[in-house]
Amino acid sequence: MRLIAKTLFAAVILIACRSGGALAADPMRITIPGMISGFGDYFIAIDHGYFAQENIAAELVQAGGSTAIPALLAGDVQYATSPGVAISAMLRGGELKIIYVNNDHVPYQLWSLNADVKTLADLKGKQVGIETRGDTHELSIRRALVNAGMDPASVILTPLSNRGAVVAGVTSGSLAAASMMTDELERLRSNATAHMVFDLETIPLIAGGGVVSEKLLAENRPLVKRFLRAAIKGRRRADAFPDDVVTATRKRNATQTPAEIRAAMESTRDLATKDGTISLDLQKQEIANRSEVLGIPPEKRRDPATMFDFSLLREVNSELDKEGWKP
Repeated sequence: MRLIAKTLFAAVILIACRSGGALAADPMRITIPGMISGFGDYFIAIDHGYFAQENIAAELVQAGGSTAIPALLAGDVQYATSPGVAISAMLRGGELKIIYVNNDHVPYQLWSLNADVKTLADLKGKQVGIETRGDTHELSIRRALVNAGMDPASVILTPLSNRGAVVAGVTSGSLAAASMMTDELERLRSNATAHMVFDLETIPLIAGGGVVSEKLLAENRPLVKRFLRAAIKGRRRADAFPDDVVTATRKRNATQTPAEIRAAMESTRDLATKDGTISLDLQKQEIANRSEVLGIPPEKRRDPATMFDFSLLREVNSELDKEGWKP
């Protein structure tokens, strides 16, 4: 019996050695609203093996915030890049945490092909396209209207579920205007009647980043840290080698030209957070913005510490700096 046991043990060791002794990679499904350069960090982290180095099997799933956040809450995906919509969900009781913020200003502009629409005031009573209800497109437009002394209810904000429908709506003229992402603007500029109504990039509002469930953060914090380590390597490489973003984006979206991608990257360069975190004041402002939309009074709003957690991100940035990691 001892001989048999020893033989079986040796066989197990031999199989493990032949297979490299590798453990199965942890699956991480990542939602992104579109295959555009704004999510180049994740493309690069996949293409350059940064996720693989962390033993993570990363899968990109194209989904807007209204689809991504319910999927995250249900456990169908593990990471969403829609922190704006996540805040609204958390204010309703959703057990999520924002662990990373890509931009502290939105990379959007309000554009129209309607010659009669030149200013925000011209939008009264007209349809304006957004992606999903409560997303950063809607909130940035609302904030711009309020700043201009207008009632947001005077404009018909129309959710169209995905970026393709938004672009089609404004280019066909069925919408008076729409909130456009920077990657989409180069194509609009080729139309002689297309023009910017308002630059939403002037509105301080978070866009892009990372959201995970509180459950995952509590039960497998090391996995979340490994994920962030790969993502931040992707971000640092994207900053150092912009052409990698062009290549990675074109690999997933061949309809975009290199010139369009580079123009979008250049226009959003100053919108990015320095290290993926935002100040406490901006956290409070984000909660206030969405609470106003949801009708939540100040005394019932959640504390930022229950919704934002940048501790792992700070650890990752500090460790990569100490290691002298270079892309």
